[in-house]
Amino acid sequence: MSNPLFFLKVGCILHWGWRLNLVPFSKSRPPLLAPPPTTLIGALAYPLSRSLKLSETFGEYSGAERLRGSLKYVGLKINLPLIDYFDLSKITFFYRKKAERDAVAIGKTYTLFKGLKYEVPTITICYVVDEEVARCSLGEDVKRKLIEAAIGITRIGSRESLATPLSLSYGEARSISQRRGKTGFSFMRRSISSLLSGDFVGVEVVDWEKYPIGDYYHAGRELMIIPYDSIKYVSKPVEVELSEDYTFVDVGGELVIARR
Repeated sequence: MSNPLFFLKVGCILHWGWRLNLVPFSKSRPPLLAPPPTTLIGALAYPLSRSLKLSETFGEYSGAERLRGSLKYVGLKINLPLIDYFDLSKITFFYRKKAERDAVAIGKTYTLFKGLKYEVPTITICYVVDEEVARCSLGEDVKRKLIEAAIGITRIGSRESLATPLSLSYGEARSISQRRGKTGFSFMRRSISSLLSGDFVGVEVVDWEKYPIGDYYHAGRELMIIPYDSIKYVSKPVEVELSEDYTFVDVGGELVIARR
């Protein structure tokens, strides 16, 4: 990593959870248990586009595509319970000139507050940005623009999936030479050669490192691993050994696994 890197860590509280559904389902829409990297990029790209008066599209793709190429890492740390739930809704539609009725189950992930031992249940989103690449797509003073966008995050996923930033930290991100270490932030399965210890949950997501945001018809999938204690409902670091094309990056005293 030759270009300067900087990180943003945004601690967010959620209004109720998020609605993020697997594609390409139509009638039955199972939920994703946790937000994929593409959604996290979109969460930052939305306020960024509004503040810079940019289009919400980028050619045939989402406006978040402007940001994707400048990111060396995007992921999250979860400190709240995750409850997947289906709302059953009745719908009326026309089929061959006749009114029909049906029921549709729409999946959501709810988060809870009651009974938790820590103060405020949050998710912490982390972005590691290549400054030079970001400057080419977003112009000068790119740090300020991204910091302002980070504190302007309003949703994670659909427009109903409201989120409010409670904390923001940022600074220089430093590459670390060690090949073994612990991280509490999510990472792609291929970024490690082995998982040595720790508890986690896995979610199959669109491969954000290889495919553009917005057109997922031919996009490949990759397993996202989230260090997480399913009994205590908190992030719990896992110990891993890295693959060749990835490196540990220090983001304010914590480690994330970023592409080189």
